Amino acid sequence: MCPCAFILATPTAIMAGIGNATRYGMIVKSGEALQRFGTIDTVAFDKTGTLTCGKLSVVDIRALSPEFTRDAVLTLAAVAEARSEHPIGQAIRTAASTAEQASAYMVTPGKGIAAAYKGRRLLLGKADFLKEQGIALDAALADAYGEQGATVVFLAVDGKAAGLAALSDTLRESAAPMVRTLQNMHVASILLTGDNPAAAQHMAAKAGVSAVRSGLLPQDKQRIIREYQQAGHRVCMIGDGINDAVALRTADAAIAMGGIGSDIAIESSDVVLVQDDISRVPYLLSLSRNVLQKIQANIIISLFLNALATILAATGVLNAVTGALVHNAGSVFVVLNSLFLLSVKDTGWQ
Repeated sequence: MCPCAFILATPTAIMAGIGNATRYGMIVKSGEALQRFGTIDTVAFDKTGTLTCGKLSVVDIRALSPEFTRDAVLTLAAVAEARSEHPIGQAIRTAASTAEQASAYMVTPGKGIAAAYKGRRLLLGKADFLKEQGIALDAALADAYGEQGATVVFLAVDGKAAGLAALSDTLRESAAPMVRTLQNMHVASILLTGDNPAAAQHMAAKAGVSAVRSGLLPQDKQRIIREYQQAGHRVCMIGDGINDAVALRTADAAIAMGGIGSDIAIESSDVVLVQDDISRVPYLLSLSRNVLQKIQANIIISLFLNALATILAATGVLNAVTGALVHNAGSVFVVLNSLFLLSVKDTGWQ
């Protein structure tokens, strides 16, 4: 007997699984990768751009001097940031309603901005930057916002503290339901981020991720994933940035954000989420498990049919014609059984 059904058992299930994933905006790069996702028991997330939208927004404006209102603080901050390409500057400009720009502008990378506007000297940046310029600030304000996961920039006008802007990234709406679904599937979640502990803990709590490792360099993420692997876990890493590339390569399976993800992160991954929809992650794992089950069922059934046909042919029950029919029936059954994967639907995390 020709083992065609046995030969078709694996590739038909894999092709159907990859086709199904593609319908939901997930590009699976290989069949071998799809099978690895079926064994995952731990998912590691990057924070910014993965669990969060990767876009900062202004969450609070506070005046630190009776001379300025909250609106004035926001306007002056936007004027100072008018030429900035930094995400903080973009967020402040979005929140403000002014299109005015400073007449003079100087950036100190990683610290802040000095600008001139209508004869007034503006300083906008980190607390340390303003303190270096002799501006008296209450550092406890920044710490208080930091505990909520927010980033704070201070504004000084003519050498005196005028106000502050607190900015925070936005957690993806699907993040918390997605993590709960993973928990129901007995898949653990861990947050691996280079951000400060306060911001990391804040976002992790909102998403429902209990294990958090913060202040990490790329090699730290790689080390932690290897620790999990050495403990017997199968780890999937999900990230979007250059700093995630090493961890993506190290993990047993890797997912990259296709919309905001860097080229190197996408290249290092096994699956690309075309629309950055992390709500599809549980479905991907579930689909991969279904693919493995189909492969196992196909192999068992094809071996059984071939063994049965061989015995019947040896005893004279099957002749050449009926043997050929049984052989073709086995192949058709395997293909049809695999095609059922195309009908599987993602019911969503709702």
